[in-house]
Amino acid sequence: MAKFKPDDKVIILDYNGKPLVPQVVARIEEVYEDGRYRLDLPDGAACFEYETNFQKVDEETYKKYLQLVREREQDLPLDLKMDIRKFVAQRPRLRREIYRNYELDKKYVSIIHAYAGRISMYGRDNIPEQFLWEFEDAKRGIVATRAFFHDIDESIKEVSVPEQANAPVIE
Repeated sequence: MAKFKPDDKVIILDYNGKPLVPQVVARIEEVYEDGRYRLDLPDGAACFEYETNFQKVDEETYKKYLQLVREREQDLPLDLKMDIRKFVAQRPRLRREIYRNYELDKKYVSIIHAYAGRISMYGRDNIPEQFLWEFEDAKRGIVATRAFFHDIDESIKEVSVPEQANAPVIE
């Protein structure tokens, strides 16, 4: 007989039997005869796991870790999807500034994507100080570049830095 039943709340374990860092919680969706469980993950995905790969948690712990997972899942900024040459052609006086901000924006987006993944995988406390500095600099930089483009063309959305101190990405 299975130790767990559908709708039990569980936390995913690593290969050493300790909770993953950062922690990931799930809900048991189905129990199979061969000892496998189908887990419903917070992002809407599902996976099959054996009972050695997770442990049951109480409702309060589940909600706490689920909230942290949701904070880590904030949307990352996307590249500006525009034909930059056409954009510059419509504003020839700002040509140099547009190109400079466009290149900076691409650089900041790639830094944010790279470091947000590292921060969510290893946790902010386990990231070298230099990476955190570059990450924070990129977040401030993309706010400035997107504001520049928004001032020129209001159809380009501005971005803002999240209020939470530990939030790894830009909304």
